[in-house]
Amino acid sequence: MTTAIALRGRRKVRQLKRQLRTAGLPSAAAAQQDLGRDSVLELLERSMRFGHQRLALQRLHQALKLGAVLTETHWKYCHGVAARSQDKSLQERYLALALEHSAHPPGAH
Repeated sequence: MTTAIALRGRRKVRQLKRQLRTAGLPSAAAAQQDLGRDSVLELLERSMRFGHQRLALQRLHQALKLGAVLTETHWKYCHGVAARSQDKSLQERYLALALEHSAHPPGAH
């Protein structure tokens, strides 16, 4: 990857993170919230592409907090992360998210 491409990628990630933070503010307008939901999904999918396991779970949590529509693919990836992990806290974090949003119970993927 060339330096210019890497810099564009980093700028895009920073922009998405700013949009995500703005969407989480109590004063965020509906359009900002929509943009934040789109941004967190893009960040989650980027984490999945790059194999970022802990970060993907963090993004899943952020997406749920913002009310983003998650796909079965998002849940399956994060379930796999938790299932493969030796880290009990990571497993518990996924389990808590899945139970809180019981439309996707753990192990049903």
